[in-house]
Amino acid sequence: MEKVTYYGETDGIALEQMVRYEKFDMRVKHFHTQYEIFYIIEGERVFFFNNREYIARAGDLILVDSNLIHMTRSIVGSNDGHSRIILYITREKMESYDQMYPSLHLVRFLENYYGVYHLDREQQALILSLFRSLRHFLNSREHNYKVGIDLEILAWFFKLMSFVRHQRQEVPNDSDNPKYKAAYGIADYLSENCQRPISLDELAERFYLSKSYICRIFKEVTGYTISEYTNIHRIRRAKRYLEETDMSISQIASALGYESLTYFERTFKTYMTMPPLKYRKTLNTVTYTNVPNPHFSARPPQ
Repeated sequence: MEKVTYYGETDGIALEQMVRYEKFDMRVKHFHTQYEIFYIIEGERVFFFNNREYIARAGDLILVDSNLIHMTRSIVGSNDGHSRIILYITREKMESYDQMYPSLHLVRFLENYYGVYHLDREQQALILSLFRSLRHFLNSREHNYKVGIDLEILAWFFKLMSFVRHQRQEVPNDSDNPKYKAAYGIADYLSENCQRPISLDELAERFYLSKSYICRIFKEVTGYTISEYTNIHRIRRAKRYLEETDMSISQIASALGYESLTYFERTFKTYMTMPPLKYRKTLNTVTYTNVPNPHFSARPPQ
């Protein structure tokens, strides 16, 4: 059971507060073009990104970079819910901030400093103050309210960048645990070699583990199956090829190890909601997400 206690949006910005009263695991493991400023009010969550698992608790801030492959779920064995606030900012909006104030380098900052951060009381008060201000502007819609929103966000980022650069990110969960160590190693190997088919036999031989054990621990730690994790990295790379090269769809499919063009197109559509050719044709006109939302195009379920 869940309850959205607040939702508001304007150009390139959306703010959502939600309470979930029981266990919740993200149904779609994904990446998307917007940025997420995720703050946990109550409860705790597991986040998986950059091939590692992290634990975030009440008072923690999670910065999610654009196009970051990630998922979030409940702590294993826990049926407790959580309360959180998420500020969604589209990539286009963030780039517009960089154009306004080039010295801030916000896009580069989030590329380098995404992760889980433990906030002290002052830092927690700062982000809650930001959310209150944004909510006020979104509700009032007073003259120049969009300018007010931009100024609040930019001022907050200015302060955030200072303390984040002097604060260590949360470390991955149980890195010394043999199960986690193996799962992390497998995740690294899959992401580094996603452009070619990787069999369970190859993984078993490389990591000296049985195929059944590999499948079980990988799913337990990451939340993905082996094939899901390989495909999502392939599709993210395919997206870049479509955006940055003139390679044909069949060339991209071949370069990423897909023997069937039909399977590649179907897999791409699973994550991007449209086939690759349509995605290429509509580049620079739409913000994409693999989870359509009637309110805000860049807002996935978390």
